[in-house]
Amino acid sequence: MKHFCAVALAALCLSACAGIPTSGPVTRVAADRGFGQSTVRYAPAAPSKGASPQDIVRGYLDAMLAYPMTTGTASAFLTPDAAKRWHSLAGVRVYSAPQVAAPVASGGRGTDALERPGDQVTVQLSVVNESRLDEQGRYTEMSGNADITFHLTRISGQWRITNPQNGLLVNRKFFTDYFRPFNVYMFDRPGRRLVPVPVYVAVGDQLATALVTSLARGPAPDPDGTMRTYVPPLKTLRPSVPLTDDGITDVEFDEEFGNLTKYTQDHLAAQIVWTLRQVPDINAVRLVGGTTALSPNGLTAEPIGSWGAYGPSIARGQAYALSSNKVLEIDDGHATPLTGPWGKDARGASLIAVSSDGVAGVLDGRTRVRVTDRNGASPKVINGDGFIAPRWDDDGDLWLVDRIDDRTRVRLSHGKLLQALPVGKLAGLNVSTFALSPDASRYVVTARHGKSNAIYVGAIRRDTKDRVIGLSQPKPLTTSAENPTSAVWASGTRISFLGDSESGRQVYSTIIDGSATTGGVAGGGALLPDVDARTLVLGTAQTPPRYATDARHRLWFLPSDGSWHVLDVNGVTGLTYGH
Repeated sequence: MKHFCAVALAALCLSACAGIPTSGPVTRVAADRGFGQSTVRYAPAAPSKGASPQDIVRGYLDAMLAYPMTTGTASAFLTPDAAKRWHSLAGVRVYSAPQVAAPVASGGRGTDALERPGDQVTVQLSVVNESRLDEQGRYTEMSGNADITFHLTRISGQWRITNPQNGLLVNRKFFTDYFRPFNVYMFDRPGRRLVPVPVYVAVGDQLATALVTSLARGPAPDPDGTMRTYVPPLKTLRPSVPLTDDGITDVEFDEEFGNLTKYTQDHLAAQIVWTLRQVPDINAVRLVGGTTALSPNGLTAEPIGSWGAYGPSIARGQAYALSSNKVLEIDDGHATPLTGPWGKDARGASLIAVSSDGVAGVLDGRTRVRVTDRNGASPKVINGDGFIAPRWDDDGDLWLVDRIDDRTRVRLSHGKLLQALPVGKLAGLNVSTFALSPDASRYVVTARHGKSNAIYVGAIRRDTKDRVIGLSQPKPLTTSAENPTSAVWASGTRISFLGDSESGRQVYSTIIDGSATTGGVAGGGALLPDVDARTLVLGTAQTPPRYATDARHRLWFLPSDGSWHVLDVNGVTGLTYGH
């Protein structure tokens, strides 16, 4: 297991430097593999003879900056007992502005005590907290100053650290240079749909090992039980995930796969294949458990594109807009009336939802929702107050959000059934937009927060029979953009939204863990004119088309390879995207 820990650490924890180090050889290698990481490799120096306590602490920090990562040099700065106890895989702490203070002798004695053999000293490291990764790679933002106290003692006349912090200490620059966001795939509670979980992993030759290691740690503790895994636990995973010359990677566990049901084998294969899709050059995955080779599809290796049925729908969709009391279908910037009665008379609807299952329009000052099939047949009316734009999911359910007695209510409509869902603290938010993730496992809302807006993300709770039973508690999403609104899903783990900037309201994007906000003026992409954009929708392609409405009810379009331009569609009051 020691070799496995070193490999996993190398992959998960390439970290930290206060700039490029200078105490060991620095070399530049071939260009990155498409992840935009630094191409500098670094081998830090071992402890020098007679190094002071301060130099030992500095050297220890420096040793955790090796690329590719190894813990051998860092361990050399520890006492033998401390090196054995050091749990280097406990996560990554990202810091900035490190300051190493002068050593203090034990008992508060003067610095002359440092010259006497056997004395204990302490060295204090002061840092600014930036963020942390848990042992799986899940990101949490941190803030504020922190002090870390290192205890040192002499071993054979040389100062060594006795109390290393669990995990790695890395600086922001190195984290930015070498860590990238990826997804590991769990299943929802009923085992019907794969749910991506964002993690940060160091890129490099051990990327596949790092991702499978993270996956094998399983879902995070969750009181709502919204996720599960079929992958055997980490302790049964073999040391590494090698890649052959023909693009086949081998994932091996000690656990016997022959004891697993076909249902479990299929789900296990789907989780690993989807997780490893993100690794360049992998064409197929061979899965082995004990003496059993897993071949749920009758193949010796699972093609990297298999198990698509567990992912979100790949059906092509388009935008829909309400204009001149008609529902228009917008396809690649071209607007045509929707076939059927809604394309002729939307009955005064101000907001719209369209899918292959039907059309829903918000009417009468947002107090009623009229629902029909695509042909305008089988109408029904749902009453409420303050409806926001409804949403269809891929199961044919219509999600309705309104305000009753100054509380947000979420209801699910299917056929003649209308179900009010438990929503917890979401009820106390003044929600202005609501959207479902592509796999319908999560929701995102924007809501008024003080004098501005904020984004909140939560999970959809389902029972084992795949029935929706409620929404988990909304968690605020940290973003550097001001006054975010109109949040929509760009992928299963990424949110796009409108935010204020010095150049007017622009499009931004962030991961649901709040780790990185991109876009706006600094994003380098096409900028919206300063038109006070109001509503944003995205397509479903890898580089999706984008549509936005503005304060003058115009419709703007950004193709996948162009600039924003206004379409010949005026008086737009509702905008949505659907299949």
